[in-house]
Amino acid sequence: MNDLLDHLDTSAAARDLPPAGEGLPADCSTRDVLDLYRRSANPRVAPAIFRHAADLRDRHVGRSPWWSAGVSAIVPCELEPLCTYCTFFSRKAVATSDIVSAVRAIADLGIRHLHLSGGTRLPVKGEPISGYDRFLVDLVVAIRDAADVEIEVNVGPSLTRGGVRALKELGVAAVTSSLEVLNAELFAAFKPGDSLEGRIRLMELCEEEGLPIRSMMLVGLGETDADRIDHLLFLRRFSMLRHLRLSRYMPFPGTASGGVRCSPWPVARLTAIARLLYPTLDLGLAAGNDPDDMTLWWLAGGGNQVIGATASMKDPRGKAGGEARAIPVGERVVVHDNMARVTRYLGELGLTPSFAPQSS
Repeated sequence: MNDLLDHLDTSAAARDLPPAGEGLPADCSTRDVLDLYRRSANPRVAPAIFRHAADLRDRHVGRSPWWSAGVSAIVPCELEPLCTYCTFFSRKAVATSDIVSAVRAIADLGIRHLHLSGGTRLPVKGEPISGYDRFLVDLVVAIRDAADVEIEVNVGPSLTRGGVRALKELGVAAVTSSLEVLNAELFAAFKPGDSLEGRIRLMELCEEEGLPIRSMMLVGLGETDADRIDHLLFLRRFSMLRHLRLSRYMPFPGTASGGVRCSPWPVARLTAIARLLYPTLDLGLAAGNDPDDMTLWWLAGGGNQVIGATASMKDPRGKAGGEARAIPVGERVVVHDNMARVTRYLGELGLTPSFAPQSS
């Protein structure tokens, strides 16, 4: 009987999927996508959806994971109040020399792609120098003088049109605007000092200026299934979207947000639905995930950017253990090299990550 149910459920899922090698049509309804996402919660149905999503990834993006790295807390976060779930912020400015030292250490590992992130300074209308435009331009120039790396930036809605244009002229690979949660009420509750409107506007500026966009969904804040699908479909208006990261909500100790950690299951299911909607998009993992999430993510159509190293300007005393290495960089910076563990996990899937520079 169970074998028969397995066959019936899987066949039903397959009938509602697009033809092999194709994503969901542009005119697919919210209702149909939501129904597919909800049915993917059934472990008997999910394998058919995951297989289709993984096949789309293989056809349109390939099976060639490649290394990236992140440098966080590069600028102070001036949001007031702070986001209720964030532990990555810093209220102190960081010397450009420390950031450049971290980038050199990452480049020495062979990694040629990195993203610079955090914090946020909301632009003020009418001010000649606003947000983090000038700082990021100067930082990108300093990094380019020190290392041959492809750069993406993420400082929230801290950029003006002038900043976007300047970064494009410098050849920055992408600007990130993480909407995190599109439900305005939830956004305001968890990010009371931030601006959802400003984050959307930054995506619009990048779209208008022809600069590739990265974005992120934070899963598990209390949003509904419909909220998640509305978020995915909302992103369809941005033709410059190149990379979407999905994050499992994590109630980090010391934060005010509370709640419980999101299960990896809805993140994997959203990865599969996102792949059906965006066959050519790079779908990655973000904060709140770790290498243990990689197998399910890959099977659900994720790929191909993988994080091999991180550096935090906030806590240079960072610890390492097991396969991870902590690489001291001067007196203030530590680069965390997790490439051995990630390589092992990918190897068990028959994959070998590359050092080749890639555009998002």
